[in-house]
Amino acid sequence: MKQKYSKKSKKWIYITTIIFILILDISSKHLIIKYIKTYDTKKIFSVLNFFHVHNHGAAFSFLSDQNGWQKWFLSTVSILTILVMTRIITKLKKQETKKITAYSLIIAGATGNLIDRIFYGFVVDFIDIHINDWHFATFNIADCSIFIGIIILMRINYST
Repeated sequence: MKQKYSKKSKKWIYITTIIFILILDISSKHLIIKYIKTYDTKKIFSVLNFFHVHNHGAAFSFLSDQNGWQKWFLSTVSILTILVMTRIITKLKKQETKKITAYSLIIAGATGNLIDRIFYGFVVDFIDIHINDWHFATFNIADCSIFIGIIILMRINYST
């Protein structure tokens, strides 16, 4: 039996996902700023640290060594991403909840990092996954949200 979805349920998924991720992202960054000094590390598990850094660029600190123009460029890209993804959601069928969720995750992540860029001039990153001396790029909840949203979309669009 097919489950029926109303317009309200589509909006509910969209809004709830975004609000939940934003609350998680903003509050986690607030706690990091409050309790861990910049460039300090707090060991959580053997493979996980909280390492407070400021990323003036994009993923993997791309463009972080520039002289400030990247803040406006990346903010513009974030705003355009949010607008395009929102438009895509409005065009999706009510039953496409996986796509709605995926786009909502991307919107939430882009919004979380945009808020950082607007208020701080950089993005607060703190999740440091490592194995011994090898460390993956430091990231945050918003980055996770974007990544998961992209993985869901890839799985939907490229599954056989």
